[in-house]
Amino acid sequence: MFPVPRSEKWTLADRLDFEALVAADERAGDPAAIAARDARLWEEKIAPQLTPAQVTDRGVVFRRWLEARRPGETLPGRWFANVWRCFSVGARLSGLLLGFMVASGALYYSGTRPVNVAVFLAVTVGVQWILLLWTLAVILFRGVRTASQQLLARLGEALGQMLASALEHLSGEQRMRMLAELSTLRQLSGRNLQPLIWAPLEALQQFGVFWNWGVFSALVARVIFTDVAFGWESTVAQRPDGMFTLVHALSAPWLWAGGPCPTLADIEHSWFHYQSGVAALDRTAMASWWPWLIMVILVYGLLPRLILRSYFAIRARLSMRQLSFDEPRHRAAWHRLTGPLIRSHRPPEENITSPGARNTLLAKARAEVGCLLIASSLAGARAEIEQWVTSRLGWKLACSEVVEIDYPSGNDAALARVAAALPTAPCWLIAVPAPFTAFSAFTQFAARVAALTNETTKSEGFVVVIALDEQGKPKAPDAEWLRYWSDFLRAEGTGCVTLSYAP
Repeated sequence: MFPVPRSEKWTLADRLDFEALVAADERAGDPAAIAARDARLWEEKIAPQLTPAQVTDRGVVFRRWLEARRPGETLPGRWFANVWRCFSVGARLSGLLLGFMVASGALYYSGTRPVNVAVFLAVTVGVQWILLLWTLAVILFRGVRTASQQLLARLGEALGQMLASALEHLSGEQRMRMLAELSTLRQLSGRNLQPLIWAPLEALQQFGVFWNWGVFSALVARVIFTDVAFGWESTVAQRPDGMFTLVHALSAPWLWAGGPCPTLADIEHSWFHYQSGVAALDRTAMASWWPWLIMVILVYGLLPRLILRSYFAIRARLSMRQLSFDEPRHRAAWHRLTGPLIRSHRPPEENITSPGARNTLLAKARAEVGCLLIASSLAGARAEIEQWVTSRLGWKLACSEVVEIDYPSGNDAALARVAAALPTAPCWLIAVPAPFTAFSAFTQFAARVAALTNETTKSEGFVVVIALDEQGKPKAPDAEWLRYWSDFLRAEGTGCVTLSYAP
């Protein structure tokens, strides 16, 4: 692992820019030009700024590389930072405005009936505690946290689709670039999800903080500029003792410092009955409630929000420090900058049509029943791929699923069906397209498939690399792409055997 060092303060916008640049290099059609550019950047702008200790530090080197490339690129980081800044400002303003409006409505006083302190606290502070309990459940319970993460991922994907639809007037190249950047964000959220989790939670607390300031402002303004009476109501209560016990318990955090708390007499004389009307209540007793309400808002509303906001902000900063640079695409960029890429002397193609390769495959499979997972970009050639697997490999397909291998946290339904078939079909094969650049996402996807097995279901994994012709029909991939996949799978230690599609 190569975490971000403390000396290099990466922001989420920085990380998005970095991932976008790396993804753009993976999509580039001229690897030699990319390598020459990075070699030039290393010699002219990066290496002269590094100390001997920093030369081997990926966090420092990649930060210098990002700074050197940023001026000439259009990147999503600045857009994200601007949108996030507007979102944060909107959360604060909406919290302040809504808090003021809701509190003003709850403080309405016509002179015939006092403001019910229980209702006021329920709509201003009670709703917040419901949200706080949900947040606590997200933090403590893995199932709730996983569901929340999946919900955030789906909301982000839906937002991306809406954005793509809204940008249909752009050229095809611009739309493809936008989709690629959104895919980069989704890949970042696969393995490095933490920064994306804490940011919206922190924004929610900002909304809560300013909600409480809005409630506080409405209460103070109402008390200062208008005549308002506070009381409490209850049909089932026979005596005010129970209400006093509750109020006294809630006042515990500030009673030791002499803070406000209505007395038993105040509570008794502010108990509203329709039969007697508001005229029967004591004015001093009704006025004793508003200082206590202010303390409740500050202690039980504002203070928890401030604490949670600070907690989520700290967690967000810590999660940025824990981001790593050890994924395959990061290693490719690292080798371009600091040294030559070591290539394997392994033959570039393991063609399944050769007798030796077929015998090796069947020996490893130990059965002629297996599961096939086809990348969604190859879905149009599904019938041909299934026929190839059954005729060339001799497999009987127990399960055939179209999956998104660049979306490792998804595909739940498809993988559930694969898991059900694996005990009787202990071989699985993933059909991947060439070219394909989301290697880190594939690593996570393959790990999810491997995790479906157990000690009794000792399955074997295979990867077949397939290219498509102009008509969308499968064809043999380029030898260099097959070599790339073989080296990648071996370096990642996936245990998968690489095969080449041969018509």
